[in-house]
Amino acid sequence: MAHGSREFVLFGYSEHLDRRALLFVDPIPPALICNACGIVPRLTFSLLCGHVLCEPCYHSSATTSECVCPLDGEVSGTEDVISRNYPSEILLRRKVHCWNEVNGCSVVLPASQVTEHVRNDCQYHVTRCPKCSAVVLSRDVCTHLKSQCAELVLHAAPEGRVRADSNDRTHLLVFEEKLEQRVRGLDAKLAQLSLETTSQSDRLVELCHNDSNLKEALAEQFRIVSGQTLDRLAKNEAEIKALVTYQQRLEQRVVELDAKLGQLSTGSSTHGDTLVEVSRKIDHLEEELTKFGTSSDRNVADLKAFYLEQRESFMTALTSLSTSPPSNPKVRQRVLTEYSALKRKALEDGSSVSWSEKVYLLRYLLSWGIEFRKEGDSVWLYLCIQLHEGKEDDFLEWPFKKDLWHTFIHPDTRHTRALFGVPGSYVEDWKSFERPIGGSNKAVRFCKDSLDSRVIEMDGFNENDQLLVRLEVC
Repeated sequence: MAHGSREFVLFGYSEHLDRRALLFVDPIPPALICNACGIVPRLTFSLLCGHVLCEPCYHSSATTSECVCPLDGEVSGTEDVISRNYPSEILLRRKVHCWNEVNGCSVVLPASQVTEHVRNDCQYHVTRCPKCSAVVLSRDVCTHLKSQCAELVLHAAPEGRVRADSNDRTHLLVFEEKLEQRVRGLDAKLAQLSLETTSQSDRLVELCHNDSNLKEALAEQFRIVSGQTLDRLAKNEAEIKALVTYQQRLEQRVVELDAKLGQLSTGSSTHGDTLVEVSRKIDHLEEELTKFGTSSDRNVADLKAFYLEQRESFMTALTSLSTSPPSNPKVRQRVLTEYSALKRKALEDGSSVSWSEKVYLLRYLLSWGIEFRKEGDSVWLYLCIQLHEGKEDDFLEWPFKKDLWHTFIHPDTRHTRALFGVPGSYVEDWKSFERPIGGSNKAVRFCKDSLDSRVIEMDGFNENDQLLVRLEVC
């Protein structure tokens, strides 16, 4: 089954729904889908290579010490594989279409209620007419027969075919109808993907154009330096030999800098390292000039002054590259310290929060935190998020609708406990997920999922008064 569609087979959530296809209204997060067989299992296993497997696919690929990914062959140690149990109540709250949608039923309801609806309430079950083999609604078959097979036909019987197994024909027609609908949906998805790809391509072309302009500017500056250096060499024959030696060194640096500029056009992953290297080469030129001449060497001093005047323009041009878009990670990990102090403050004041620094996740600039909240005689942990204005906001989807998967990782066993944040189900302050303008949005606490601190302590997650935590945006 294609992961881009909205029809998925569940496994491990309900005995009434397991191994049956459901057509969801909204897409399922990719982190919940087995990359091998395409089902949506309750228990998933995340490998180091980034692929997700269901329990049967994982056990068929794993030994006692390692797991070989069936998709790319990369090896993950069993201690590095992260298992997750997605709460069934969250998944089964997602909206799905009735199984009889193809027959005309327009009911949309939570997945947990579709079986009861189809069994007791749905009026769009079909059968095949015993006379003409046409597909009609079960409730209309008698009226259809009385009309001499002229009325209330959903699908006419194909000409020249002998009536055989009516159930098989019904299923075939229903399948063809659903297949056609899926194809139409796929076409729409492909059109949307084409638009997004075009936008990204335009952005890459713009970046390459900026890099090309910078390269030309630097080359022009170096050409000016070279020309004026030659003019000054002609004015003093006594220094020609020394200045020619310097000129050769300068040309070598130009070649090295040109090579570094070539690296800038290969992609943004090494962009920052290349900027540092170019800056280092320019500083090295200045050191050579300092060693070469003295204050009494008039021509060399003039050349040094000219170079220092040009250096400011070089650095300005290099700095312009630092505005390139940030990298595009989807996972961040940090160590939460002073666990006991945060819990004690919550017991005294009712609440305390540990916030991360501002980070980019899927190009959204955000901070994420863990709130310690007193409830009764215990302290419960909640996931919090705050959106900030970022450099790539013009190219992102708003409001923010990404699912958040916050994981507590045991420092020794690598076992996990998870908190989930679903912006689509958060109705208390929806403005907090709109695009931030001129600063930061109001911080949000996801109150529908929490974890008792007693469970954290009982299982040993707070070793050395610290918590190892990870946030993943799906």
